[in-house]
Amino acid sequence: MRASSTLVVFCVTTGAAQPVSAGAWLMTPGGGQAILTTTFADARKAYDANGRLIETPSYRKFETRVYVEHGVLDWLTVVAEGGYMNFSGAAGPFDRLNLLIDEAKAGLPLSLQSPPGQRYEGLGLGAFGARALLFTWGDYIVSLQAGVRAASPASRRFLDMRDAVQGDVRLLVGRPFEIFGLPGFIDAQLGYRSRGQNGDEIRVDFTAGLRPLPPILLLAQSYSGFAPRGGPAGVVAEQKFQLSAVYDVSASLSLQIGAIAAIGGMNSPAERGLISAIWWRY
Repeated sequence: MRASSTLVVFCVTTGAAQPVSAGAWLMTPGGGQAILTTTFADARKAYDANGRLIETPSYRKFETRVYVEHGVLDWLTVVAEGGYMNFSGAAGPFDRLNLLIDEAKAGLPLSLQSPPGQRYEGLGLGAFGARALLFTWGDYIVSLQAGVRAASPASRRFLDMRDAVQGDVRLLVGRPFEIFGLPGFIDAQLGYRSRGQNGDEIRVDFTAGLRPLPPILLLAQSYSGFAPRGGPAGVVAEQKFQLSAVYDVSASLSLQIGAIAAIGGMNSPAERGLISAIWWRY
């Protein structure tokens, strides 16, 4: 149980939803978009090393992020992200015992109340990168994105970052489609991320979008993470699924609302939450 309570802190944002973006596609030169996303999430259970749900200390978090994409050249788009977060976790089952032991060793009066859980409020992730077109083949588009992620020492434990700077490289493939006369698209991303709390990670993300009406885009998204070498928590894997709808208020402004949940994993929290976003295109 002690290892599982540690996981909740280490992996709370291991597979946090990424902003819905152009995926494998690039922005036109001089054009782009900014997406302001807000997430309210909590977790009262976690998946253990065998993928079974177990009780763990609960946590709640609020996170808001700004994600920007800007077209520089026909074949090059730059991306940037910044965020703020508020995390509040309950004390673990061993926290009170450890506190009493420390107080006894120091000759201090023993506390009657349980110690507070993990807390953090402040700046979250900062990231910068670029996406370059590799080639197109029929309706398919293939691109490569690389970037760096950075965070303060206080926030890194809640962002699955072992070092101050983390690298992220991914191959993206996208394709538009039509079903029953309705336009849609699919986007797949295979990535590698360095130095998470449990070692280097493999990331696999999928997005499928469909427009049942011209102003409405329905999105189904899957976010997967796998740390094969393991660390303090052993091997870590997680699978999150997000459903949302985007409504185009105008040609430049859209609103998004949806829900996200961890539907499986190993040594990872069973997180669930609500997301909302404002898109601005220019």
